[in-house]
Amino acid sequence: MNWLGFLISSVVILLPLLALLLPKRRNSAAPVSARLSALTLYHHQLRDLDRDRESGLLDDGELSRSELEIQRRILEADRLQESPLKTQPHQTLRFALLLVVLPCFGFALYLANGHPSLPAQPHRATAIAVPPAMQALFDKLDRQVASMTPDDPDYVRQSVLLGQVDEALNRPDDALRAYRKALSARFIPELAIQIAELQTQQDGHISADSLALYQKALDAAPADAPWRLAVEARIAAGEHDQSP
Repeated sequence: MNWLGFLISSVVILLPLLALLLPKRRNSAAPVSARLSALTLYHHQLRDLDRDRESGLLDDGELSRSELEIQRRILEADRLQESPLKTQPHQTLRFALLLVVLPCFGFALYLANGHPSLPAQPHRATAIAVPPAMQALFDKLDRQVASMTPDDPDYVRQSVLLGQVDEALNRPDDALRAYRKALSARFIPELAIQIAELQTQQDGHISADSLALYQKALDAAPADAPWRLAVEARIAAGEHDQSP
């Protein structure tokens, strides 16, 4: 983003707030007042009385007394004075200062960590600092999985765990390798979907390989799998992308 784009976007964002500073008609009535609210309430009560009479909940005597009381309240409410909507000068000044201070503060905060001329940095490229003790555990897990064979009963679980660690550390290529090793040892529909999703994020589109994984996972999934509709939508999108 360049400087001009930065300034234009800031002005566009502030336009709705700047509209509040425009001069308004003097002594304009408030959109909601005590008089208007009271009159609306009492007129609704009169309609409710008619409904209760038609339903047989009120006799003529009770209806007459209730109508008389509500009409008396309507007369009292009609004498209420409307309060003009006024804006104090100091409130407008404080609001104007706030519109100036907030963008300046945000701009200063932005300059502390960035600059409009800097290129975009993808989130997945952000390095994650790992404490040495934790990194030692990850390395131990990596060596442990490398020493296993697919026949080992713990091979799939450990490989998936290693893939989850790599994915959390923004190492998608390593995560895909670990996941694919586990999938080659035992096909798990949920794991196949996880691989396809991660591969789609890497490629930016649904490739033929990801599409095949989605389809195979759907074929092996139980009929009540909660993710069936989502995978079917992925398959439809992938087939559309693959079509010439």
